Amino acid sequence: MRKSTSTSRVATWIDGKSYISVTRAMKLVKTLLDEPEDYFGPLAKVHAAEGTGCHSCTLDWLAAKHGMLPSYEPPPWDASVHPDAARWANVMHGALTGFMEFTEQYEVVPVAIEAEAVSRAHGLIGHIDLLAQLTWKKRRVLAVIDLKFVNAIQESHRLQLRCYSRLDQMKGANLGLLYHHNRDTGLWRLELVDLTTGLDDVAAVANAARLFSWAEQKGR
Repeated sequence: MRKSTSTSRVATWIDGKSYISVTRAMKLVKTLLDEPEDYFGPLAKVHAAEGTGCHSCTLDWLAAKHGMLPSYEPPPWDASVHPDAARWANVMHGALTGFMEFTEQYEVVPVAIEAEAVSRAHGLIGHIDLLAQLTWKKRRVLAVIDLKFVNAIQESHRLQLRCYSRLDQMKGANLGLLYHHNRDTGLWRLELVDLTTGLDDVAAVANAARLFSWAEQKGR
């Protein structure tokens, strides 16, 4: 990424070109697909805090292990957003334990963690959870990995990963994986996402991004 970057409420501008976040676009896509939000209901803020914490503890741990951070510090419990310190500790412990198992089993070596990347063709920008070398079916591959700490994987999650794989800096990746960890059960699994299909869906997300941007501008 080049350095001349600025951010507005709607778009990120890089070298005079605007980019819309994949995450923003997915809000509209989920509505069009009639999917519920990942976190909804009276405990939505609590579950969202847990999801953010799980991302932080797993990726920070991996970054520290490989020298990308000087040390690892678990995400602290914040009573203002989460009412149960014991549950918070259990959820973070379960997330990290499962992620450690995954990285050991698949011999994961990170290339980039939470890396910003863009698609000049689609006008999209995103922060990829993990780009990593790992062992898949006895061979080393470069994988784009999105971490999901939710009860169930939805179609929009697969589509989001396909969008990430189309960002310019991800084109060397030849494998797409959703790392799915259920916070309630502590169980994890991998879902392989075919990155060669659904390319028209990626274009649809780009159009949704532009529409989302237009709606935000009109709502000012």
